[in-house]
Amino acid sequence: MKNFTLSVFFFFALVVSAAAQKSPSNPALDQASSNLTRSMMQTMGLNEDEYIKLKTLNQERLAKATEADKLYADDTEQRDVRLREIEDEFEVKLFNMLNTRQITAYAEFKQKPEANFLAIVQELKSSPKK
Repeated sequence: MKNFTLSVFFFFALVVSAAAQKSPSNPALDQASSNLTRSMMQTMGLNEDEYIKLKTLNQERLAKATEADKLYADDTEQRDVRLREIEDEFEVKLFNMLNTRQITAYAEFKQKPEANFLAIVQELKSSPKK
């Protein structure tokens, strides 16, 4: 009985720990990534599985970008270099999961105002954490 209780406790602790790691620390970041992903899904014709993967990529990209924006707040040149690196990493991962038609649609999507990565990062910077 002790082993069962102990096993249940460790399993519960593991689940709680995993859930805590996946939840965003900034609700504004989660909202921005959801909005961006939804817009991308509609433009690029993604299915549900692709949407889920893309949302994870967007959350990762926006989290890294807001961190870089804070870290290099006094060095705009270094910040811009890091943001370009983050965007390049994102696109490599994205292109690995898309087909040719979706990549073309992504290129068109990037021309839209709602796809402006830097504007999204600035918006997140100015939004308060809850």
